[in-house]
Amino acid sequence: MLQSDFRKSAEYIAARNLTPNVAAVAASLDASESHVHVVYYLYGSPTDDDEEWRELTVGELVGAFPEIQTASSGFGAAEDVQAVERGTLVFERT
Repeated sequence: MLQSDFRKSAEYIAARNLTPNVAAVAASLDASESHVHVVYYLYGSPTDDDEEWRELTVGELVGAFPEIQTASSGFGAAEDVQAVERGTLVFERT
């Protein structure tokens, strides 16, 4: 799997799975471990909708790339986006 293919898919998928509470989304793929990690950075506390959209993003990425064997996800605060490695940001609200 090419990282560029993963990134394009992650950008497309994340952009569809958002609430107004989402400031940014980071997604990284460790191809050697067949593992994907997704973080939703929020303006406020996570809502049930935020949780559902985040998990849907993970599920769609796993579905799009059968070589992914494991996945993890989490939430972060919007103010922490500045510290995120830019190559992993697949969505950032402007």
